[in-house]
Amino acid sequence: MKQPFTALTGLLPETINGWKLSKQKLIGTHDDLYDYIDGGAELYISYNFSSVVSNVYSSEGQPEVMVEVFDMVEPKNAYGIFSHTRYKEEGNYGQGSQYITDALFFWKSRYYISIMTPEETLDSKALLFSLAEWVDKAITETGQKPEILKKLPAEGLDTESVLYFHHYIWLNSFYYISSDNILNIDDTTDATLAKYGPKDKRYYLLVIEYPSDDKATTAYSNFTGHYFPEAKKTNVGKLEDSTWFGCRRIDNIIAAVFNAHEKSEVQALLDKIGR
Repeated sequence: MKQPFTALTGLLPETINGWKLSKQKLIGTHDDLYDYIDGGAELYISYNFSSVVSNVYSSEGQPEVMVEVFDMVEPKNAYGIFSHTRYKEEGNYGQGSQYITDALFFWKSRYYISIMTPEETLDSKALLFSLAEWVDKAITETGQKPEILKKLPAEGLDTESVLYFHHYIWLNSFYYISSDNILNIDDTTDATLAKYGPKDKRYYLLVIEYPSDDKATTAYSNFTGHYFPEAKKTNVGKLEDSTWFGCRRIDNIIAAVFNAHEKSEVQALLDKIGR
């Protein structure tokens, strides 16, 4: 159920450290989000966006600072947005954060928070952190990361590469498989993609959980039929680009390894899924 805007606006101050609220936008529909984020709304909508409050703070002689608090309905969706936007994971705010020049992002419970300034001065940078601390304290509850992440074997995992999603287009944006949804990924599935191995020899593990064994079976047949017909004989093989690939289905789970340099890398990861 969508929270009233007062629940979102209540997470943000009207004044802070001498800065005053100068603009505010409240967005609660997909159409309004398209108008607000030109070209970027699909990302949030694909993670079940509900509403967002956007506050702009001003101080004389300083660049504006904008903070956005997105209500993503469930913690797993807030984490999903964060996993899609971060390339380094820090723990300074919320349940995972990243600071870069001019911006700070974090997630906590069902919320994804973005704080940005067009120019980083000593004062605007300080406000980035002050706003992050304020919102972090205002959100009193926490949430769990998606359960499917527990399927990722810990050995060799690049934890800052983990992506969570339930729309196939985001899989293709990180590792292209097909222009079609050959794995039948949708809102009823949970999926994660992660990098393994040394930096100069990365390979990928994809794990998808379907709502039933039957749906996983259908998806597996469709996927292998398009991507790896040899799966009828073996679940591990070398592709035309000389990289190793492998896949397997375990009940309602499909796991696939891409871009491996050795057959043993593929088999080792697949053998650990489901344990």
